[in-house]
Amino acid sequence: MITRRYAWYVLAVLTSLNFVNYVDRMLIVGMYDQFREQFHLSNTQIGALQASFFIVHALLILPFGWLGDRVDRRTVIAVGAIVWSLATLGTAYALGFATLILLRSLVGVGEAAYLPVSNAILCESFRPDEKARTIACFNIGMFAGACVGLLIGVQLGFPLAFQVVAAPGIALGVLALCLRVPARREGAQPVSGIRVGRFLADSWRALRYPSVRWMLGAGILISFTAGGFVAWVPDFMDHSKGLTTREATRTLFLLIVTSGPLGVFVGGRVADALYRRFRFGRPITIAISFLLATPCAFGVIYLPMGASWYVCAWLLNFFLPWYNGPMAASVDDVVDDEESSTAQGGFSALIHLVGTGPGSIVVGAAITRWSYETALLFPTFACLLAVPFCLIACARIGRDMDAREERAGRRAASSP
Repeated sequence: MITRRYAWYVLAVLTSLNFVNYVDRMLIVGMYDQFREQFHLSNTQIGALQASFFIVHALLILPFGWLGDRVDRRTVIAVGAIVWSLATLGTAYALGFATLILLRSLVGVGEAAYLPVSNAILCESFRPDEKARTIACFNIGMFAGACVGLLIGVQLGFPLAFQVVAAPGIALGVLALCLRVPARREGAQPVSGIRVGRFLADSWRALRYPSVRWMLGAGILISFTAGGFVAWVPDFMDHSKGLTTREATRTLFLLIVTSGPLGVFVGGRVADALYRRFRFGRPITIAISFLLATPCAFGVIYLPMGASWYVCAWLLNFFLPWYNGPMAASVDDVVDDEESSTAQGGFSALIHLVGTGPGSIVVGAAITRWSYETALLFPTFACLLAVPFCLIACARIGRDMDAREERAGRRAASSP
């Protein structure tokens, strides 16, 4: 176990990496009109451009998580950061839709490497009753990076924005490589040859717990919600609320930067506080946040611009991200230490592959067929549907945690 002071340094490095990650992800959201003009893209193609990142990200996050339990996980993080930064730089020189798809996919390759490993490192670096808060702090980098990325994309435009933001990811990748944390989590076995059968068996076993599977259903639905809203709300404000692209970007920046990081942090604190009293404290926190976010989403869609709209938008951005810390912490509460990165990778892979990626495509296609308002109902109802999945996980998580403690006790008794 590293010292508490050094644990905070580890959190700072990984949070900074998460910040840069989301800067790179969000650059293109404020450039849709430029991409339509320069590359002649349709709404469906723009949705596919976003989805290409998430689908590749989802397909590779599981094998990278599996590797993070078997090789030096600092190397996994560092290589991932350098690859996505170089792909971001390359996007500045894209020649057309096919090139954009390829480069955004490479960004997804790099970013798939760091998330499950980072979650596992952070969960073991702090006390068990601080997990949700720790992951919440890590995800503050996500919201801050999303805001900055959106702003840089609009202010600098294509291609300068992509050229500017590439270097920090490379520097942070080097810092991650130098972190003084164990190369592997306790109990993890070094890899001796990469066998597909072993990989698939380990990945399935890491997600075999009932509470994790119900949380996975909730994660898929809320990722669909997030993917739909993040990809299309700026365009929605431009075309349905009468704002220019710059006005919409500034409005979203102020809303997200004041509500998102606060929501992530509050969600983590509430979840840890409830966890100290109830074993289901973390999943019940997620259910509450989704229930509170749903009426706010309806307000964002249907209310005219004004004080009520801003209140709903602020509250939506406050409640929706509560799940970030508690969901990853709930997975870590249940799985064995030696499969922590694999479980985090498998969980993230499925929620992005089935949720986030299709979210941007479905909403983009629905906008073309119907309207922005009708299209955004899809992610809104997905948010509401996630609530019962969390409630069922609440009923299962105590037994899964007991089973984990029994397995740990048996291993301790059998060890020499």
